Amino acid sequence: MPDILKIILIITGVLLIILVAFVLTMSFINKNKIKKMYSDVEDMIKHSIPENNEGYNIIRNNEKTYDYQFITPKCDYYIKVIPNFGNEEICINNPLKWQLRKSFNDETMRFVPDVEPLLRLDIPSSEKAIKKLYVIYPNTKSLLKYINECEMIFVQPTTDVGGSNVVTYINLKEHIDLLEL
Repeated sequence: MPDILKIILIITGVLLIILVAFVLTMSFINKNKIKKMYSDVEDMIKHSIPENNEGYNIIRNNEKTYDYQFITPKCDYYIKVIPNFGNEEICINNPLKWQLRKSFNDETMRFVPDVEPLLRLDIPSSEKAIKKLYVIYPNTKSLLKYINECEMIFVQPTTDVGGSNVVTYINLKEHIDLLEL
């Protein structure tokens, strides 16, 4: 009996070590994905600035409200980056509730977190235009918005979503002229 108990303890210990190693590895991979996401978005914004960079500034915000403030001579952008590593469909049910779906027949109720703070952000008026921008990173299968109970439209970069705009990172990178520089 004691030999079997020792073998079970050894196997349990090995399985526990493998499980801990797996969890730590997945955590490390996830942190690197997030770090790369912010780095890619910041690099894209920096590369959009013309050589004469007077009047341009990028400010990284560490609060949940928004991730970047991009100041240009014409406009102040408040940018929130939304991770979508699974390339899932995003359906904007209303400006505050964005649903994630794996396919058109997915009926689970999973929502994009932290959308609300930027939409509710009260920005004091200024001489320049102020724009709230959501960047879906890296892409989405489809980006849809309900316009009433039974009609949906595809969201374009110019579509108004509660006073903000939504664009994928891939689309913005290919069409940086969507930003008013």
